[in-house]
Amino acid sequence: MDLEGERPAVLHDALESLERASRTPAKQRASKVSAVVDAICRHAFDKGLDEDSLRTVVQIASRKTELDQTSVTTLVKNLYPAQRVPADVVVTVVSGLGQGKGKPSPGSQNGLVKWLTIVHEIIDDPNVLPRLYGVLFGMLDMISIRTSLCHLLSLITRRKHVKPFRIQQLLELSRSLGNEPALQGLLRIYKDYYPDIILGSTSTSRNSFPPLPDPEWRTRLLVIQQRSVAANEDGTQQHNGFKVLRKGPKRGRISAIPDVHTYHTNETSVTLEGIDNVEDFVEKLDRIEPPGQLISFLTDPLLQKYVDLKSSPITSRRIELWLSTCLEEQYEAVKAGTPDPLYLSEILSGLLRHAQYTKSLSPVVQAFLKEYLLVWDGLQDIDAILGLLSCIQIQPFQDAYASYLSAAERAVTGQHPECYDQLLRFYTDLLRQWMNQASPQPRRPGPATATPDQRALHDLASHVSSLSTSLLLSLPFSSGGSNITSSILTFYELLSTSSAPYRIPIVLPPMSLIYTLALSPSATTLSRVCGMIGAYKTAFNKHPGPIRHFYPQEIVDAINCCLRDIYNLLWISRALVASKDAEGKDKASGVFCDPALREALNTYLGDIDREYAIQTAFGLSNNPMLAASSAAVWRQLEAVEIDARGYDRSSINWHKGPVSQRSLDVLRRNGGVDVDWELYRVHVLQWLEERGCAGLKEFMFASSDALKKKYGA
Repeated sequence: MDLEGERPAVLHDALESLERASRTPAKQRASKVSAVVDAICRHAFDKGLDEDSLRTVVQIASRKTELDQTSVTTLVKNLYPAQRVPADVVVTVVSGLGQGKGKPSPGSQNGLVKWLTIVHEIIDDPNVLPRLYGVLFGMLDMISIRTSLCHLLSLITRRKHVKPFRIQQLLELSRSLGNEPALQGLLRIYKDYYPDIILGSTSTSRNSFPPLPDPEWRTRLLVIQQRSVAANEDGTQQHNGFKVLRKGPKRGRISAIPDVHTYHTNETSVTLEGIDNVEDFVEKLDRIEPPGQLISFLTDPLLQKYVDLKSSPITSRRIELWLSTCLEEQYEAVKAGTPDPLYLSEILSGLLRHAQYTKSLSPVVQAFLKEYLLVWDGLQDIDAILGLLSCIQIQPFQDAYASYLSAAERAVTGQHPECYDQLLRFYTDLLRQWMNQASPQPRRPGPATATPDQRALHDLASHVSSLSTSLLLSLPFSSGGSNITSSILTFYELLSTSSAPYRIPIVLPPMSLIYTLALSPSATTLSRVCGMIGAYKTAFNKHPGPIRHFYPQEIVDAINCCLRDIYNLLWISRALVASKDAEGKDKASGVFCDPALREALNTYLGDIDREYAIQTAFGLSNNPMLAASSAAVWRQLEAVEIDARGYDRSSINWHKGPVSQRSLDVLRRNGGVDVDWELYRVHVLQWLEERGCAGLKEFMFASSDALKKKYGA
């Protein structure tokens, strides 16, 4: 039985049973309601409740019924929505709050308010709770739900909700109840909007702020909504970017970056705290009063938009003064050996978010990095530091290296080998940033590195080539070398596929680096290397001609030599063969293998088996990284051919492997299948492509126009 297919029907029946039980006294029921509740809760925990199911359970839990308190509490604790919460469900919950004959018990009401507090950010209509603000506020006199209600109101309060009569009611409640934490927390929110009206201090504690959702409940909700086919969002509490971000309790430490607060306002003031959506923001942009501390833009998306759209010399100066003072204090603290890591981490994370948003660094941050990198340990805030460095503007590489990169390299390379991988990923991000900023040269034949920007890109790539070669030769593949290899290939994949005539030059890695990577013990690495070489070949093919007017002849000779070497390895059984043209120039380098070494290897292989030879050892059938895949392709191809021809499987001569052109000829003459050697190899390329190793096929089709024309899609 397909249990998954039966679950909706089972849930539907359980909900119908629950509705009947909610109207039937316990003594008159034919079966126990606990089994029905357990079935619903199991489904809710496993898959979540769709809109109709959630609506049904909430309607039952939001009114007085014949169900016992334990059952209702269990249902409320398992209200996992599979999608976003419909607005009418929220209205149903709020309508069930308060005092009255048909209302649920105080415990059920408290559970429902807590549920609203948890799911308030995934409600389908974000304005439904603000519209019900007056109704919720009017229930603050209920002792049983006051704490949870204060927490909910603290999350949804905006300036438009802060009215004089509500301020008066809160103050009267505060005086009559004393220092009730949740009420003081709500009063603190009100005071943030009107500090001149609410005088005196409001004492706050950890219990003053809305508690964080139960981690297990929150994790389960995330899993459910990720699995939901109908849900397009992941169920996490996403901030919409057009509402002031409130971080809530600081959990015992002072935040380096304050929340957004606009002081000295009146009833006619337009503040960021009163903005709820993008239409509101656009309409009121010119009338918004700036908040007290503009530095909050580092963490608040709405203030960041406001600062960028309404920039002014005064705004820039205020931000620069705060940043320069703060960063200088942190730098001096690090020098003195008394840093505050958490404080500095928060500042750097905020600066990184802003730099990623604007794709640039302010002069204050650049000046700080120049000095801080000299005392940086290479570990603390490494992601933030390298992220900020990747945003520096394109400039002569030597200048950038002297100012920033040299110190960063010294700090990072003095740590664990894993940090080398981060350094290479940083250079990839920096390359992408500089490519985006590179300005074009005039559209006429000329050296491809004629402009300062193109020279900067060339020098950056050359530096990474030296660094990559050094790392590959220093670290064994088994001790972090695989990650470094992947990061090196990522850099060159970006470089090989991003060249643009007159703007981004074609910069080749050293041939020795390509060959070292190609001979790594990994089929994935070999595929990526081949794909990279194929991309370089395609870039040269698409470049305006004649190529010699843009690139020196040695660069063209180098890529042609590399193409022949890899082609010889994989396709035509001439591995490690060096050759020269009529002018004495290298036509193929033999992967820089010394002829004497090649001969010794050939002799060694021949002694093992007379069928073995060095020239075929790197082909698709014999390559140690590809042999298993090639064998699988042949078995599949041979079986298809036998079935297509109607051969008798028990009497036909099966190929023993490995497959070669000679072995296929022998097989055909001795009663086996007739398969073309080239066709078999193309099938291997296609099979590898289907399994994520498309680079070999890309290389072969880029290297051979005839092959691409014959088999290309």
